[in-house]
Amino acid sequence: MMSRYTITEFAKICGTSPATVSRVLNNPELVAAPLRKHVEEKMKELGYKPNPFASKLSSKSSWGLALFVFDILNPFFALIVRKISHLAMERGIPLTICDTENNADKERIYLDYLLDNKIAGVIFAEGISLPTIERAQHYTETVLIDRHSQEGFVSEVSSDNYAGGRQATEYLLQLNHQRIAFISGPENWPSVEDRFHGYRDALDAYGVPFHPELVYQGDLRYESGISAIEYFLTLPEWPTAIFSANDQMAYGAMSKARHLNISIPEDISLVGFDDIPFHNFFQANLTTVKQDIPALCENAFAILIGKVNNGSQGGVEKRVVVPTTLKIGDTCRKLVGSVKRPAIR
Repeated sequence: MMSRYTITEFAKICGTSPATVSRVLNNPELVAAPLRKHVEEKMKELGYKPNPFASKLSSKSSWGLALFVFDILNPFFALIVRKISHLAMERGIPLTICDTENNADKERIYLDYLLDNKIAGVIFAEGISLPTIERAQHYTETVLIDRHSQEGFVSEVSSDNYAGGRQATEYLLQLNHQRIAFISGPENWPSVEDRFHGYRDALDAYGVPFHPELVYQGDLRYESGISAIEYFLTLPEWPTAIFSANDQMAYGAMSKARHLNISIPEDISLVGFDDIPFHNFFQANLTTVKQDIPALCENAFAILIGKVNNGSQGGVEKRVVVPTTLKIGDTCRKLVGSVKRPAIR
């Protein structure tokens, strides 16, 4: 159980500074014996058990953690913010949330502020630019969530996006769909690219031709799901199924389809990716690839805590891949006909 006192509050009780308390904890030989004894006796008297991480951050050299997200209005990122916030709160660690809104200037302003104030560590969720990450790594500890970089360059925790993309597409293929459209996300997003590669490889394994016109470039927002289905409906031959790179766009597509009296799944089957809590707005539960958000956050947070406490100089950067699972809902149906089995390779 954490102490009911912060290091600042405890220092005030002792009549000394947080830095002195930190030295008693970490470098007792630097504190005069009478003062050291006084602080140690107060610790015993009050049952003060300092948070090792908070003690490390009590000096002027570093403080707290920060979390960068691409769009806090996106439920996936909102869930990451909530989970990381809970993990930090449990340990009494201050956390700064930086919602960049996909804006490079905001990334720079946030990072300038954090580095000027000697932030101890930063977690970057998907969507943050590589130059920002590289700059941060020069000055503080960093970990990525759902964001690839050069292997060994920075620690990262990501879902198995390729496997999830392949599993979603194979599920539709097993339901006898062959005209399967894909709603993509921003260019050069590794998680989206991995889902797309899973989609392509599943088509290839089943001997189903890839049609470039069945790919729509979205931006992971609800509105681009609306635009995507408007585009697909202009094609001479509609897709019979759509795999969306995230749930936000899938729900946008579902909303527009309902407005146009197009039935999902009777007219078009639909699969998303994330498993965000958005289904209450729709009668049908979305079939989707579930990301284990708690596991993503817990792994990233644990890695960052270890790096801050122990230092990463000379250490090996970690890469953790968290499995995904297909969650069957009500938005897919099987087409009449025989299943086309994967080609033997």
